[in-house]
Amino acid sequence: MFDDLRDRSMEEMANRSGMAAQVQAPRPERRIVGMTAAQRLVISIMLLATVFILGLMCLLVTGRIWLV
Repeated sequence: MFDDLRDRSMEEMANRSGMAAQVQAPRPERRIVGMTAAQRLVISIMLLATVFILGLMCLLVTGRIWLV
């Protein structure tokens, strides 16, 4: 009864770790609109620059600020 207790526990540990590895599914890549994080960063920086330039142009056209 107690002779093979250690062997049984080692087998159970091996079975548990094997089952745990099988249960965990691979994590899917997180992509939004099919872009990676670096691509989204570049797009957001370009959008920020565009808004900044358009705002500056509107201020220049309306005469709120002027370049001397």
